[in-house]
Amino acid sequence: MLRDYFKPMSGSVLAAGVAICTFTSGLALATTGAAAEEITITVTKFQALDKADELSNGDFFARMRVAGKAAFSPVLSGQQEFTPNWKLTLPIAPGKQTVNLALIDKDVSVDDPIDINRLPGKRDLDFTVDTKTGRIEGFAESYKVGQTITRAGAENKKASISFKVDVKK
Repeated sequence: MLRDYFKPMSGSVLAAGVAICTFTSGLALATTGAAAEEITITVTKFQALDKADELSNGDFFARMRVAGKAAFSPVLSGQQEFTPNWKLTLPIAPGKQTVNLALIDKDVSVDDPIDINRLPGKRDLDFTVDTKTGRIEGFAESYKVGQTITRAGAENKKASISFKVDVKK
């Protein structure tokens, strides 16, 4: 009968149930606390400084990587200069995080990385973001979250890119 489901529990069964609920609640809080922050890169502008493709202007997208995870923007094509306002967001752990930002030309066979780094032989950007201090390092000068960072490549298939980094706690 239905009333059999509502019989009072013995003290030891009740204590065990409370202990299990408390333990699993603690696990849930600990798990969500580890990645309670988000990093967002907003690509505000980019401009192809030469031809990305032989026959067209190129089909561009951005990729951000942090701690083995990746975020991708939609693909834009048909012109040389864009103001996409792309927002690439990933969850991160608090503290210093290494970030990789790339601008890529989408092709039928193999996607081509576009040079947005002035260092020879390095096409993408690697930098660190400290979520506690808000400092961004890895460039000739350091920045704070929220500041616009502009970089440009110097090798074949190059572009300039402007972006902001924000951290949400």
